[in-house]
Amino acid sequence: MIKLPKRHFWEWFKCHHKEYLELKNKSAKEARYWLQELNAHLRAYFKFLGFTLVVPHQGTPTLTVTVRGNARHFKKVDAFVATAPEIPGWSIRALQDTMPVDFLLEKQMEDTGIDPREFFFSFATNDLRERDIIVYHPLCADNNEYHLLQLASTAIYNLLGERSFGTDIGTLEVANLSLADTDEIHQLEELPVRISMRSSSLFVDDHGALQCMH
Repeated sequence: MIKLPKRHFWEWFKCHHKEYLELKNKSAKEARYWLQELNAHLRAYFKFLGFTLVVPHQGTPTLTVTVRGNARHFKKVDAFVATAPEIPGWSIRALQDTMPVDFLLEKQMEDTGIDPREFFFSFATNDLRERDIIVYHPLCADNNEYHLLQLASTAIYNLLGERSFGTDIGTLEVANLSLADTDEIHQLEELPVRISMRSSSLFVDDHGALQCMH
């Protein structure tokens, strides 16, 4: 695929944005065509770009450009969206916002029998610079570990939003709740607050060294 400049995408979208306002009124085949066109034009600029499109019955339609939490490409997304023209009636955003913890997880919740609101978590170490997370559930076992990991990862993505997910989370593991230190665990929905608390506990001293506030 030929790589195209930023302005090509935005010129194309400005010409065709009304097609996306009418998606719900199109046939399934035609709607699929326009969604594929949007994806192809984004990827022609940068192959890792994706999008979410929200066109409410009332309110402002929103096009969000995403790289699915890959922090290496955040600057690319920010620079790309910064060149977007004013398109009346549209909101154009870089990176996905926070969502309810169970957003788009109905199928995974049904398959696993687990609600992400039942998860607990702890930070893997007490080092405030580290962002490795362990997620716990009493039904976690060898035969469902992979599926729980996928469920937990998406739930955390929803809770934090794409930017924080990419920058504030390191590795992610899942384990049975019986392995957790009960003094160190918290409900998963507390994760955004706990990350904020850890970040605010750090400062740089007069010698340029990272210190912890107690």
